[in-house]
Amino acid sequence: MYNCKLCQKNPKLKKSHAIPDTFFRQIFKEDSGKSIVVSSAVNVPIINSSDSWATNQLCNECERKLNENYEDYSIKVIRGKNTKRDESGVTFSNLETMNFFGFFGFFASVFWRAANSEHEAYSKIISPEPWNEELRKCLYNNDKIPENLLSIKLSKLIDYTANDGLTLEDLRKLIMSPFSRKSKEKKYSFCFVFGGFFIEIFTPALKHIDGNKVGVLKCSKPIFIAPFLDIYDVPEIKENLLQVHGEDES
Repeated sequence: MYNCKLCQKNPKLKKSHAIPDTFFRQIFKEDSGKSIVVSSAVNVPIINSSDSWATNQLCNECERKLNENYEDYSIKVIRGKNTKRDESGVTFSNLETMNFFGFFGFFASVFWRAANSEHEAYSKIISPEPWNEELRKCLYNNDKIPENLLSIKLSKLIDYTANDGLTLEDLRKLIMSPFSRKSKEKKYSFCFVFGGFFIEIFTPALKHIDGNKVGVLKCSKPIFIAPFLDIYDVPEIKENLLQVHGEDES
């Protein structure tokens, strides 16, 4: 028997999702077949399957804790509550202090769950110590996550292809196996694609961030702008979309 990864106590576990199951259910319900693109770096044949990358990770109490503290509110925000779209991106408004902490914590919890998941789809996501333990304690106690622990960059995906491009609704149904990047400064980031967004997480946090930088979540303001990001400007997404397109033609 394994202890719950979050409280480290309860041995009775339930199926737990890093990327919330609701995003998978939307895809499977519509039976679109190829809404999920999997990174070629991870051999997880999820296309045309009902695998939602769940593992026995959390106890029922901790699952409920994360849902109530982070997921319930944040999923509504991601799906359009208090948002406005213009030519530059998506603006999130009315993110009061407590709700903003929850919104930031939602992405932090997805990252932490993925890093501590045993599912192969999340094999590229790691959370080194001591930051992993510090993040666990913050999530368990519903504490504000220190800004030096994580930096989260959020972009709204869009396809600027002139003809026959993917719509915003198509992109909301795109889930990609998370992957990591290494910058020239030898800084690692971990990337997720779901809900129509590209999420890049840095741990430990970036040391130098302009407080007004578009796309970086900061707890100091109730309004946040997620800029549009062309899917073909993300090499990892472009590679997989071209691969799937080639398979369709064959």
